[in-house]
Amino acid sequence: MEGVRRDLTSPDGRHRTIASVAHAWGFSDAGHFSRGFHHAYGVLPGAWQRTARRSRP
Repeated sequence: MEGVRRDLTSPDGRHRTIASVAHAWGFSDAGHFSRGFHHAYGVLPGAWQRTARRSRP
C-alpha cells in the first residue's frame, strides 16, 4: 500500500484516476482497493490525492 500511496501523490499519479493507479499495482477492483487504503491510512485514496494536488503546484 505504501507504494500506491506514493504513486497517488507523485507528479504523474496526481493526474491519474484512482482506478488506474490501483490497477497498475495489481488491484482488479478499485472499490476493494479504496476500502483497503481507507483501512490502512484512515482516508480515502481520492481525498489523499486531492490533498497532494492542493499542496503541490
